[in-house]
Amino acid sequence: GFCLDFLGKAADNMHRPTLSAACLLSLIVGAACFTAPPASLSLAPGLLRSRLASATSRQTAARSLASPATGPVMQMWNWVPEAAARQQRDPARLAPLKPLPENIIIRMASKKAEEPYTNIMQKANPGDFGPDMTAVVDLAKEVGEKGPGDIFGMLFMDQGWRSYLVAEDTNTGEVVACAQLSRIQVGGYVYLTDDLQIKSLYVKEGYRRYGIANHLIHNLLGRLKVTERAWAFCEKDTDPFFLFFSSGFVGINWSEAGMVFPGVLWLFLWPFHAQRLKFSNTIYFAAEGRGGADAFNPAG
Repeated sequence: GFCLDFLGKAADNMHRPTLSAACLLSLIVGAACFTAPPASLSLAPGLLRSRLASATSRQTAARSLASPATGPVMQMWNWVPEAAARQQRDPARLAPLKPLPENIIIRMASKKAEEPYTNIMQKANPGDFGPDMTAVVDLAKEVGEKGPGDIFGMLFMDQGWRSYLVAEDTNTGEVVACAQLSRIQVGGYVYLTDDLQIKSLYVKEGYRRYGIANHLIHNLLGRLKVTERAWAFCEKDTDPFFLFFSSGFVGINWSEAGMVFPGVLWLFLWPFHAQRLKFSNTIYFAAEGRGGADAFNPAG
């Protein structure tokens, strides 16, 4: 709908004697929304060919090592597989590194809620105020040191309880870790369909170094098809940085991330730019989905 609306306006304007600024903008945005598979884009002439021609010898060598598997349709070229080949990433590292302790289970957050609710928002969306989401909020406050503004965003701006996985200690019934697979918003109701973001990853003190975070990540990747991709934004040389690196993700910087998406689309990917403005040493980690052809993300 986003693409067709702009293209429709462009078609109307083409009947006028002059090409208006609105028409020009419509054509540019419409081109950015073109979603031909990367395999065909890699053979197309024009802009992509000139960009490939300007690649360094290291990139060319990496390209020869990268698999030809197609990636998300909104991506300009297979830069992530090329970076994976250049970094000699071992795909086996995307699997969990160690088995979970017997008392820990990974499951989807539950909608179960305790009644009665008096707040109108709680009545409208009880799943985001049930015991599991209450535990997620507590982890965000205690482990992530999130403030009221961040908590508000989690409850009212994100995708809600369906986007979370939690780790439960069956001995105590306590939720001891969580992680979220969320959409990457372009603006308003416009978002990327095949590129998602892993965030809100928290593990309670006393339950770390058991591979729980690694299992949460692996299970979230299981919600995505191999033609879809998960991203994670981490400051360099921090615990999350080493976690995603050891989990088999490919790490690229901001300028390299800009080579993944079409130019006009990249301008509107404000989550990538906001992260860089906040933390200039951010590394953008990416990994392909690990689910089958019927993989399903319940958060949409």
